[in-house]
Amino acid sequence: MSIGVQSYPELYTMLIGWNLYDELWLLLTKTGLAFIPFIGIVLRNIAQPYQSQEAKDAAGTSLRRMEIDFITTLLIIFLGVSPFIPLDATKVSYTPLCQSDGENNAFHPGDTGTTWDNAFSVPSGDIRVPLWWYAVMAISEGFASSANTMVGCIPNLRKMVTEVDMTKITDPELKQELQRFELECYMPARTQYLKDAQNNASAITTIDNDRTHYGVDDTEWFGSHGFQDTYYQNLHATQPVKGFNYDPSADINADTDKDNPPLYGTPACSSWWSDNETGLKTRLNAALPQNFWDEFKNYVSDDKSQDGVIKKIVNNASATGYQYADNPVSNSHGASILAAVGISFEELTTYPKLYAAAESAPIIQALLLLMIYTFLPFALVFSGYRASSFIAGAVIIFSIIFWSFIWHLVSYADASLMQAFYGKDNFFKNVSPNQALTDMIIGTLLIIAPLFWFVFMGSMGIAVSNVVSGAFNKMNDVGGNSAGSGGAALGNAAKTAATAAVL
Repeated sequence: MSIGVQSYPELYTMLIGWNLYDELWLLLTKTGLAFIPFIGIVLRNIAQPYQSQEAKDAAGTSLRRMEIDFITTLLIIFLGVSPFIPLDATKVSYTPLCQSDGENNAFHPGDTGTTWDNAFSVPSGDIRVPLWWYAVMAISEGFASSANTMVGCIPNLRKMVTEVDMTKITDPELKQELQRFELECYMPARTQYLKDAQNNASAITTIDNDRTHYGVDDTEWFGSHGFQDTYYQNLHATQPVKGFNYDPSADINADTDKDNPPLYGTPACSSWWSDNETGLKTRLNAALPQNFWDEFKNYVSDDKSQDGVIKKIVNNASATGYQYADNPVSNSHGASILAAVGISFEELTTYPKLYAAAESAPIIQALLLLMIYTFLPFALVFSGYRASSFIAGAVIIFSIIFWSFIWHLVSYADASLMQAFYGKDNFFKNVSPNQALTDMIIGTLLIIAPLFWFVFMGSMGIAVSNVVSGAFNKMNDVGGNSAGSGGAALGNAAKTAATAAVL
């Protein structure tokens, strides 16, 4: 029987946890600690009858109670403590919910193709699990996986924004070229635009149309569509630009040295920015993670969203060594960029934190399950193999495994809120109250939702444990009213469970 888990690390923590369970259980049996509860059974069933009955009657009562307790405990140990169901690593798998191109690949320990294969190793030897806990794991994992499919695939917009926010320009040549583009293209174009705006020149009509379509701040950044349609077509780089071929018929340096032409040409500013192969826009896009455009192509498909990505990367460059020229117009533009950095500073710190919290959640879940599986034999032995401890343990394991669905649901809420509040404007936001509200809600849910679920299920587990404990305790009552009193106790325990559920 195969078991599907909720994350890559859980592929390994499950195996490691149960391997340690096997070793610790063997250690407990060899040292005799595993048999201490039987001593407790003997002492308890001798002392209690002698406290309330005559010696002759007490002896018979003690014997019958010990028989019941020994048989019950041995059955519990066989079903719930002694490991004998094999846990084959090839039967443990993880199937990511949302895979590209409609794939449905299942990954197994050792061949996930992730760094987890190097971080953990598959335990050698046979790994065995008690029947009860194997059933608990199989049901819990299957239930959580089925619940996740009900929500379905959701866009991880938090990841999309975080990846753009964290993208830095590390290529010094690209940084220098951006500075050149500002000095040789953007600044002259903007200066001309300010002059023409006073004279109502023909270029202003085209630029105003672009501002209407792309936003009133279109003229405030390097990739201005209005400038591309007007000034950039007539402006050229003043020095050769790497990657652009020298054209003697169009290059501004064509008449300087015809016998020894430069290696590269001086492209028009429109080509310098938008060329599909060596343009600045293409090279800035290449700074993003390799699969960014494939993963989020449906959410950055229009020009405005793509502009937002490039604006954010250029804006990030101001914090990585990219400096603006020291002239009045440039300083004005630099001030606007710095202001944007200040406005977005809190956003830049909050988004990575929330993304990191969401990404670390499955790791924390997997490590908690590792601890539970490892420490389980001690809990079972020192609880005296009580049936209630098995119910409580099952509720705890189910609750933690079900966290994956809760986090998936929170991600769905996060994506819905971001789309409701921002639409396509995910990168440069002029809606800071909405941004703060979304971050507050999601940041709270990431922590509070699983804790609330855990407390809720914990109260249910205690209530159910009380029901089971009451039923098993009454099995030792050998009085004439044992059946009736046992039924009454079960009814009272059920009422307790119902009360706890309401609370």
